[in-house]
Formats: sequence, C-alpha cells, structure tokens
Amino acid sequence: MSYVTAIKPLASRVFAPADGAALAAFLNWALCWLLLPNLAFLPITIMGGPMRAPEIWLCGAVGLVASWFGYWVRVAAFFALLAYLVLVFIASMFNMHVSMILSVVALVLDIRPAASPEYLIGGALLILVLALAARQLRRPNKLRGLQWFVAAAALTYALATADYVRARDSATAYNRLAPADAPFTSATRQTGFLKLADGERHVMIVMVEAMGLPTEPSLRARLDAIWTRPELAGRFEISQGDTAFYNSTTKGEIRELCQHWGDYKEIVAPAPDCLPAALARRGYATHAYHGFSPGFFDRDRWYPLIGFELTSFRDAIEAQGAGHCPNVFPGACDRDIPRLIGRDLAAAQRPQFVYWLTLNSHLPVVANAELRTEDCRQLGATLDADYPQVCRLFAIWDDTAAALAAMASRPGFPPTDILIVGDHMPPFTQQKSRMMFDSGKVPWVLLRYRSSRPAA
Repeated sequence: MSYVTAIKPLASRVFAPADGAALAAFLNWALCWLLLPNLAFLPITIMGGPMRAPEIWLCGAVGLVASWFGYWVRVAAFFALLAYLVLVFIASMFNMHVSMILSVVALVLDIRPAASPEYLIGGALLILVLALAARQLRRPNKLRGLQWFVAAAALTYALATADYVRARDSATAYNRLAPADAPFTSATRQTGFLKLADGERHVMIVMVEAMGLPTEPSLRARLDAIWTRPELAGRFEISQGDTAFYNSTTKGEIRELCQHWGDYKEIVAPAPDCLPAALARRGYATHAYHGFSPGFFDRDRWYPLIGFELTSFRDAIEAQGAGHCPNVFPGACDRDIPRLIGRDLAAAQRPQFVYWLTLNSHLPVVANAELRTEDCRQLGATLDADYPQVCRLFAIWDDTAAALAAMASRPGFPPTDILIVGDHMPPFTQQKSRMMFDSGKVPWVLLRYRSSRPAA
C-alpha cells in the first residue's frame, strides 16, 4: 500500500467537508464559548473597561475541551468559567487580586449591589447569559475536522487581539501591581509624619476612599478647593503633594501605616514597625475608625496587630450618633464621623493617634438623598451632565472635607496635625471618567496646626 493510499482516508476524516451540520456545530460553539461568556461584560467593554484578551483565550480553550463531554459537564464548565470571569473582572476594575475577592465572599451580605443601576444591569445580563447557555449547550457544539479547530482558534485569536488593541493604551489603569524593584514612597514618609508626633499634639491620618489625583485641570482645581478651604487655612499650614499607589484600599493602608508595598494578609503577628505600634511606644493612644463591617478584609484582625488599641466600626460608630448612609457599601455616614473624633480628641488626657478610613466614596456612588448625591452640581453643568459618577464622588469628598473643617475649626479643638491622603485612583467603569485621574499617583494634603493663630 502506498503512502498516499494510506493517508487519504485519514485526511478525509480530519479535513471533513464543510457540511451544514458541521457549520451549525461550529456556530453554536462560537455562540456558547465566545459570545455568551463575554456578553455580560460587553457594556463596560464598550465604555472602555479593562483588557480581557487573556479571558477570551481562556473561554476558547475551555470551550474546545468541554465541547467533547456531555451536557451536564458542559453546563458545569460554563458556570464555573463565568464565575471566574466575573471574579477576574471585578478584581481588574478595583485593582485587586482574585484571591482578595474570594477572601470577602462570606461577607457579601454586607454589600447592597441592588442599590446601583450598573450592578442591576450586570446581574440581569448574567441571568440572561446563563439561561441562554443552558439552552444552547443542549445543541451540538463539538468540533469535528481540523478546519473547524483552526477556525475556532482563528476566531478566538481575532477577538482577543481586537480586545488587546482596544485596551492597551489604558492597561496601566487596571491591575496595577507593585514590581519587585519599585522604589517605596508614601505620604507619611514624604511628610515626615512620625516626626510630627512630638507628644505635644495629636496626629491624625484620614485615608479617603477612591481619592485619586485628577489630571484634568478643572477637576484638580476643584479638589484643591475642597481641602484648602479658608476655615482650614486660618488654623493650619497647608502643604500638598502626591505619592505612588499600587492595587486597592488595603494596599494603600499598608503603604501609609506600615511603610512598604505589602498586603494585609502578610500581617499574622504583631508588627512593631507600623506607625500605630511605633506611636503607642511613644505614649500615644491609637484609635482606628471605619464606617463599614469590621470583618471586611479582616480589619478587626490586623488593625490590632499593627498597633491600634481601639477600633470603631459601623455598629459602634452609628451607636454613638452617626447616621446610616445607604450605598452599595452601606455604613456610617462619613460626614458624621469627624464630630465624634473631635469630641474624643478634645476629651483626651494623653496624645492621640487617630486613623480614619472613609467609606461613602466607595464606587459606584449612587444617586441618593441621604448621601446628598441625588442632584449633583459639583463640577459645573457640562461636566455634571457628562460625568455623573465623577460629580457624585466629588460631592462625597466635599461633604467629608466640610465635616472635617467644621471639626478642626471649633474653638476647643486641640492642636492636631492632620494628613489627608487617597488610597487609589477611582475605579470608574467608564474609561473616559477613569482616565481623568492619574493611573499611578494619589494626592495628599497635610494640615499642620499653627502654633499661634495669625492676627485677624
């Protein structure tokens, strides 16, 4: 038997004719494993969301394998794939690792995604995708013949490449990880915060959720005006700057409180080098405030390990008189917390170190009367109309700054140096809004208490 004679039957099986059944199976495979898994993310992708090329490749690979198995295996593979895609997408949007998302899954009941129209639309799309997949996966989608595998690979490559081209210019705004050789910097280091704690005055850090550094001039001017208002300038020397950030809020906390690029999960024993522990050794009482759940990202565990003697979270803060602010992350109203802090500082018998992580500007910020964001007019008519999420974010910051200024301007307010710093850039879903902020830096403002008040 000749070589040609032997190979001909094999070739006829591998390169099967493009009959209608084979074409229908290929089209159904593309629908089930390329279109449907990515459909729920399409609205944000159109607005310029994070790069998803690796996830598109994953969809194609899972589809090639799963299509050879029975219906229930295909359904299970699809559900697992979609769950993973959702986790990766959320992690990318918020500059987090997937493991951090998984670590707070048990606390999902503390979150109210239904408060956000964006989340409601996303949830509805996910339900629609699952329903369509459950139906379509019953139909043949097994690829037979080399040409169909080549076609599947080519289609996957084309979609992944298109997504890469779409998102490559904004890639640094997502999944911002600290490289191994990244030089360390922080607002507390730049301002010499530890040296401010001379035992004669209180010191305070306010970490403002999602307070990024605007690159658009009018936004930068508006942010400066929020934190350098006249009532503060009369009592404090005000200086400003910026510092690099990586990842999400907890990384920002470790950056400012423990002076390194790290993760809260690394803190498994007392950390004497962190600022709260160092200040406690100097005789400072140390107190952390946060208006959300104490178990979210294990703050009730690692805050004491870095040196906080007292911690006040949502329930305790609201029990002291703070209002409750609804949002996707509902909790104590930021505007009410400075009053409580000011009361504690005025009554203190020894120097205090106060750390306050704000909450209400956690994105997405909903339009809500209790948040005072229902009719946002912070940025001027044009910007307010085009960028409602940006406007609401500035409204929350302005409310927070006004409350802080009211606390610091009271006649009985004791000498206190206050450092205000952002944790990360605001993770907007709309890329146009996201790119109005620096993808690598956050601002800080230092309010240095004047030893003597200027003459009126």
